[in-house]
Amino acid sequence: MKTLNKKSTETLKKMVSMMKDGYVKIDNTNGSFMPVSVEQIFENEKFKQISIAHYYEQNGDLMADPEMIFIYSKGLDVFFASYFKQDNLGMEEDSIIMRNGEITGYRAKMQVDHTIFANLWLKNIKQQQNL
Repeated sequence: MKTLNKKSTETLKKMVSMMKDGYVKIDNTNGSFMPVSVEQIFENEKFKQISIAHYYEQNGDLMADPEMIFIYSKGLDVFFASYFKQDNLGMEEDSIIMRNGEITGYRAKMQVDHTIFANLWLKNIKQQQNL
């Protein structure tokens, strides 16, 4: 599986370190860019799952634009992009399959594509949010 690059890993670690009680909303742009929501959604002795998302409201519903889930391997000290969701396109993709807190499989090409997108997206978030 492909891991995030070094700069993206540093950015994601910084965002995770900002969480209080498993969540933080980062909005350092005075409305110039969408805020970033960071949430820990799972943890066991081997892994953490972290959701990163931009949300907007449409007809009273929160829409992910996008949302990605990252798996942090505690033993390897790396992040893997594992999930992508873009509500306005009706798109939802799992590239790493976890069951009962264990990685049980992955879709190699999709996981690489998720990682390439995540590296670009996290670079943009870092710049936009002055991280």
